[in-house]
Amino acid sequence: MAKIKPNIIVTGTPGVGKTSHCALLAQNTGLTHLSINQTVKERECHDGWDEEFQSWIVDEDKLLDSIEDE
Repeated sequence: MAKIKPNIIVTGTPGVGKTSHCALLAQNTGLTHLSINQTVKERECHDGWDEEFQSWIVDEDKLLDSIEDE
């Protein structure tokens, strides 16, 4: 089955309003807002924590498999 809705990826510096902007975008378009950070943590789509960068080391294959039907 073909995917009908697009994937829109929003990136940027912490604290600039990405989450707020995405929530508003989802509300106004009917799209789903999916926080990749939250998904990576909750569904364990990572290979651990990077101390230097203070972030999860994302396992892209696990992540893509996890959100495939979203």
